[in-house]
Amino acid sequence: MITDDKRQLDREMTAILAYLPGWQLDPRYNDHCWCAALMDGTGRGVHVNIQQTKGRLYISGVWPIDNDHRQYIPNRCQHITIARDRSAEKIAAELQRRFLPWYIAAYAEQAERVEQHKKSRSRQQEVTAELAALSGPEATTRMQRNPNQIYAPGLTVDVNGGGESVSIELRYKTVKVAKAMLRAYVKAGGLNDS
Repeated sequence: MITDDKRQLDREMTAILAYLPGWQLDPRYNDHCWCAALMDGTGRGVHVNIQQTKGRLYISGVWPIDNDHRQYIPNRCQHITIARDRSAEKIAAELQRRFLPWYIAAYAEQAERVEQHKKSRSRQQEVTAELAALSGPEATTRMQRNPNQIYAPGLTVDVNGGGESVSIELRYKTVKVAKAMLRAYVKAGGLNDS
């Protein structure tokens, strides 16, 4: 339910937007009763909370999220507060002077972390597909639980990290197969690979 406080906050944010070209109210916050968000169209956003500080606007950042729905937040997050009774022009000026320079730089760092995560996941999926093909037609990947795990009779392969390491578990294999696997492992330099 939309409260009078929320209606007032949205009016205040709309007035501030006149002094922040390229920014707009985020419609995903329409139903919130004590906060709003201003978005710039590139994914960056400023979260405005009226509940945490009496008579002041509590300003914090909206952070990028990866494909696994994990949010990337800096280790040292900053926020500012601004007196709510100031003019829209002065609030926008304070926001631009005291918060946005830090936030835009910090957001770029977090967006880079998201991009690295995407590349790492992509590489992990490529390696999983490659190893599944090498494991033969009976090998399957289990998409629901762990898409980077390969199953075959008596064999489980987990592709870890960004596809740079694997864990292989063999079960119920003959001694002959075990010896052949160990010879191949030693020959490939596996004992010295760490």
